[in-house]
Amino acid sequence: MRLLNIAFWIAAALASTSLGAASQDTPFAARVVSMQYSRLAAMAVITGSAVLRVQVDTAGNVVNARGLSGHPILIKAAVTNIKLWKFLTERPVTERNGLQFDFTYVFELKGTSQAPVQCSTVTYEYPNTVTILSEAPYVMESK
Repeated sequence: MRLLNIAFWIAAALASTSLGAASQDTPFAARVVSMQYSRLAAMAVITGSAVLRVQVDTAGNVVNARGLSGHPILIKAAVTNIKLWKFLTERPVTERNGLQFDFTYVFELKGTSQAPVQCSTVTYEYPNTVTILSEAPYVMESK
């Protein structure tokens, strides 16, 4: 979690120095909530990206999130997680429907683990990508 906080402040410093026109519509994550790789997805060795369409209200709260592409299990985990985040925009959100933007979750598995508790590393890459890296659980083959 400490690594996530450090990454947040580094991203904030970078965002304040040089943002291009393309990133002006993507709000900055003011509250990032860590997550674990879906146990079901890890056991089934499901990896890949889940692209979401996220809608935030004038206060930066996520009011709607839906999957645009990706495996349904990954989309479900990503939607559940993004709804806990809070965003800040460079411009005030004056539209009645809030602000909409696309956000990508990348799910990666590396190696295998026999540990009973799965540990995931979460990296937020400003402006709109988060990567969840975990070891796949060791599954014994039946004879």
